[in-house]
Amino acid sequence: MRAATSPQLLLVDPHSLFRRTVAMVARQLRIAEVHESSSLEAAHRLLEHQSMDGLLLDIGQGLDALALVQSVRAGALRCPPTTPVALTAEACDLPTAQLYKELQVRRIMLKPFKVKTALEVIQDLARPESPP
Repeated sequence: MRAATSPQLLLVDPHSLFRRTVAMVARQLRIAEVHESSSLEAAHRLLEHQSMDGLLLDIGQGLDALALVQSVRAGALRCPPTTPVALTAEACDLPTAQLYKELQVRRIMLKPFKVKTALEVIQDLARPESPP
């Protein structure tokens, strides 16, 4: 994580009002500098050129976020393979949750949830992980 600046996080969600609200409040509270993306494809392109300290991704339909998380974990993007990741989803069955757990996804939040919950997750993603 960058020492002198706020943690840089990427929020991927199709709903612009949600993205803007979370990004604005996170900045105001100095939790993190939240970059916004409306799609996983745009996020992938961004991460090819810029590193982030954490990712909060909308899971999309089924396994849409899987390829992006796999690319991060494989070291194929600018983010370190250990970059913390959390997901948001309309629904998530047990096999899907297990698949993401194997990729070290920290949390899956089921929609609807409060902006406060998203900010708590962003705060967790911005914090370096404690050793076990």
